[in-house]
Amino acid sequence: MMVVLSGEGKSDLGDCNNSQGQCQVPDFVHGPMTLLVDQILAQRLHYSMLEVTPAQYIYIRKSQLMALAAQRKAGKESISLTGKKNGQDTGYFRINAWVLGKETLRLQQENGDQAIAILFRDCDGTNSTPAGLWDQKWKAMVEGFARSELGECGVPMLPKPKSEAWLLCAAKAHPYQHCAALEDMSGNDKSPHALKDALDAAYGRELSSAEQVDWLTEHGYDDEKAANQMPSLQKFKERLNAAMNILGLPSYQGV
Repeated sequence: MMVVLSGEGKSDLGDCNNSQGQCQVPDFVHGPMTLLVDQILAQRLHYSMLEVTPAQYIYIRKSQLMALAAQRKAGKESISLTGKKNGQDTGYFRINAWVLGKETLRLQQENGDQAIAILFRDCDGTNSTPAGLWDQKWKAMVEGFARSELGECGVPMLPKPKSEAWLLCAAKAHPYQHCAALEDMSGNDKSPHALKDALDAAYGRELSSAEQVDWLTEHGYDDEKAANQMPSLQKFKERLNAAMNILGLPSYQGV
């Protein structure tokens, strides 16, 4: 099984350490969110892909997705980005999911293997963000995967408001307690109560992406306790498990 990833940079799923738009190990350096993905997959696979089959992770940069979108548009194959029905704020999420889904199907055929695609994007937002924006962006990503024909094997990873909330749930002074409130914090790094600052304070200093991976490896992450309090993480887990069901992977207790 392949897992095709696309994120926003080193601090979430990771990045390529070369100039290519697509990479695998050793050129793919995974971030903390890939470690979380791998942990959830391991509950079904009974092994860590990062440890046993790391080359089965394929990373596609955001810039590469947009280049592929431009190629498809030039070839008269496109998907509506905006409009009264879809909304200006959600078109970007829809097109990213559509292109990632198409590229995942191509990689499946090229490699003769089944695949899951995971698209990471922060929801962001501030205290003035309209209610329901997270739901609109999630729906747009689901629609994009559906239009690509990858369907439920396309998985949105959309932390609310951003990945720091998921990480802070584990790193705070009292881990996995009162984490629901983290989803209501501002995703604006310039806010006086920014999530990023709160996470840095919990760690004791600002950690690099590699150091965050090391912290999670050392301390672990209880995704069940965290997801029970944070709906955005719960939705991701449910969608990822639905994708694994489609691929026929064995279930585990509690799913």
